[in-house]
Amino acid sequence: MSSGPDPAPDYAQVGRIQRVLASRLAGDAGTLYVVHVVGMLVPLLTIPYLARVLRPTAWGTVVFAQSLGAWLALVVEYGFDLSATRAVARHRDSRSHLVGLAAGVQGGKLILLLGLLPAVLAMFWLIPIFRQQPALLVWACVFAMVRGYSPAWYFLGMERVRAPAIAETGAKVVAALGVFVLVHHPGHAWRVLALQAVAMTVAMCFLTMLMYRELPFRAPRLAQSIRTLRESFEIFVFRSSSGLFLQANAFILGLLATPQVVGFFGGAEKIIRAAINLLHPLSQALFPRVSRSASTDPEETRRLLLTGLVLFVSLGMIMGVTALGAAPILVRVLLGPEYGEAVPVLRVLSVLPPLIAIGTLFGIQWALPAGLERPFYRLVVAAGILNILLAALLVPRYGALGMAVSIAIAEVLVAGGLILVFLSKGGRLWPFALPVLK
Repeated sequence: MSSGPDPAPDYAQVGRIQRVLASRLAGDAGTLYVVHVVGMLVPLLTIPYLARVLRPTAWGTVVFAQSLGAWLALVVEYGFDLSATRAVARHRDSRSHLVGLAAGVQGGKLILLLGLLPAVLAMFWLIPIFRQQPALLVWACVFAMVRGYSPAWYFLGMERVRAPAIAETGAKVVAALGVFVLVHHPGHAWRVLALQAVAMTVAMCFLTMLMYRELPFRAPRLAQSIRTLRESFEIFVFRSSSGLFLQANAFILGLLATPQVVGFFGGAEKIIRAAINLLHPLSQALFPRVSRSASTDPEETRRLLLTGLVLFVSLGMIMGVTALGAAPILVRVLLGPEYGEAVPVLRVLSVLPPLIAIGTLFGIQWALPAGLERPFYRLVVAAGILNILLAALLVPRYGALGMAVSIAIAEVLVAGGLILVFLSKGGRLWPFALPVLK
């Protein structure tokens, strides 16, 4: 990737951004935002209900199991949401390539599913919560398997975002509505996970059927599946490591503290993650466009990333300031009076939206398409390890607040490190220019 010419005057720059916003990227992002907001708001309505009906302890067990399920889903997904999406975007005109890619990706995921079974059995014997409530483990694993096996990567790479967005949003809405009908007291905690798993199974089957209506089915071959896993190994390491300070926090906390403490932390984290998730549709819409233009049109890539920088950072700052200032109100309204200990946790976590916005832009949208996977991955792996070490030191003394601090420090490492990599390669933040990479 090479840098474009020096930016034109301000008015011309604004005009370029406006043209990008009026493009297909804006349409895709707009579609994703509509369905994503619906899919976010409906489940978000269940938080006040579940926090009060289940009470902090049972709510904590649900958050603990959900955290494990989300991280295991990353393992099964194996980073194909990035590597396979990028491959589809670059080879979408080659039908034979797409057929082979689909066989290799889905076959690789099947190998991962089988490989997870011994780990699941070990967790049953080693983790007291799962021995006491095995249904939590079963349904968390079912959710992880079907969520990770989804072929959403195919549709994202083809820049046809509506199918996966609508299917997965529909699953969230159905599961959320089921909560109000079927979950009425702490003994029903496992039903929350069961509803999510069943709804996601339907969505996964629907998307798989759509994909194979367009591509001839080719049975996965062992050698091809193993080769596909090997080629995406670095992205898998990145994804699973990032999960250690994104999805697995409540699980890590639950290994070190009581379910009640997990309940306080989980409530605050769900509030802040609901805000951060608003960045996801824009990232999904932008990634295939940048991946496609990175090797062919440096100026278009620069314009796309500049637009992304403005949008990501602006949204992240708005979210962070809102969470910081309104933490007491948000906790009281969304969680209830029993969750007062979640207020300082939410205030610490308010730094995450701007940090994750920066990390997403310079990591997912710039480093990966530019072929700079290794420095990005190293930062994420280091942050994941740092998060675990800090949690082990801080949680025994500070509880949920200690977990929040460890996450914040890990995210500072990733965001700050990526900016330093960008600058060290010759990039400029203002006026914005991409590095010249060979």
